[in-house]
Amino acid sequence: MTTDPEGELKARFLETFLKQNPEVSSRLMAAVLRLPRSAFFPDTPVERLYGNHRPSGWGSRISPTLGESLRILDAARIRAGERIVVWRPTDPYFLLLLLELTHRLSIVEEQKELQNVLRQSVGDLGYDYVPIFSSLEEADAQSPPPDRILRVCSPPAPGEEIRPLVRLRAPVLGWILDNTMTGVPIELA
Repeated sequence: MTTDPEGELKARFLETFLKQNPEVSSRLMAAVLRLPRSAFFPDTPVERLYGNHRPSGWGSRISPTLGESLRILDAARIRAGERIVVWRPTDPYFLLLLLELTHRLSIVEEQKELQNVLRQSVGDLGYDYVPIFSSLEEADAQSPPPDRILRVCSPPAPGEEIRPLVRLRAPVLGWILDNTMTGVPIELA
């Protein structure tokens, strides 16, 4: 008899999470059940992926825990077909969960070296159609414009600005991964 350690950890996590968050989107839960998390964080022991550990993602950015990802995406209330831009994405698992909610996704990544990594990663996942822009202005100039721009980030360093420096047509919602992360977005623009 074979066991599935990730499946068992995921089942225990989801049982606890759903008791605490019974109204979470069924589409989001279906995505979590279908998508393995460990494949996207090969350097992190699987037991840490279903707890409070925040693994390192693209460009050494801190990724949200699975619970944080679910609270963020549930609070965002993304509708099927909504045009969403992810500004400075953290990790491929979060991106895949988001793609399950809407297939109309774009990415903004200002760091040139990460743009190539993201193109390769998104292509490897089978989503070559997802555009990767080098600036918020470029993403905002789409026609039609995005419905919303999402940003998940670590607390800013002293003097670092997490808000866009330009006026955009789409609202920018952010979540800061700190010790009080609740899933409730803050308006960044």
